[in-house]
Amino acid sequence: MKKNKINVDLLLKNERSTIDRLDSIIVNALIERFEVTNRIGLIKAKNNLGAYDSSRENEQKQRLNLLVKDSGLDVKFVEQVMQLIISETKKRHEKLKEKK
Repeated sequence: MKKNKINVDLLLKNERSTIDRLDSIIVNALIERFEVTNRIGLIKAKNNLGAYDSSRENEQKQRLNLLVKDSGLDVKFVEQVMQLIISETKKRHEKLKEKK
């Protein structure tokens, strides 16, 4: 019985290590994404463009839906996550425009 417990603990430790690595990838991807969207916000601010681009958001939604389609992920969940990221991007763009 003890041997089985050790195996389970080791399996969990390995899987959790993978989760930790993936969490780091997600956070670093967000950092990189916001660096890029910050540059976009500066371009928009300098050219007096609005923070909201409905056609771009629709393109993103369609592209993400294709990525998620056969993954087993809930499309609505991914849309909610992306909407949170997009909302934060818009807020940052508005702040950049105010500083202009």
